[in-house]
Amino acid sequence: MFLGAGANVWGAGTLMTGLVVIALIIPVFCYRHYVQDGGKFPVRMMEDIEGDGTVDVNKRNAGVLPYVALAAGVAVVWFANTTFG
Repeated sequence: MFLGAGANVWGAGTLMTGLVVIALIIPVFCYRHYVQDGGKFPVRMMEDIEGDGTVDVNKRNAGVLPYVALAAGVAVVWFANTTFG
């Protein structure tokens, strides 16, 4: 909420400029994950997982909830920016 409410203290359009700069990492992630890693987690990643190593890293357990949380965060920042900005 503070991000949206105080973003334009430094000038009009500061929030949008910040979001554009942050979004520049998305193509880098897509290249690394889909081109270099082939869309799969590296095998060496299993070394970092605690336990007996039987965790299925390709199983999706959370469903839609992470996307709902991200959308709620975006909505709060947008609301604060339009209300206080």
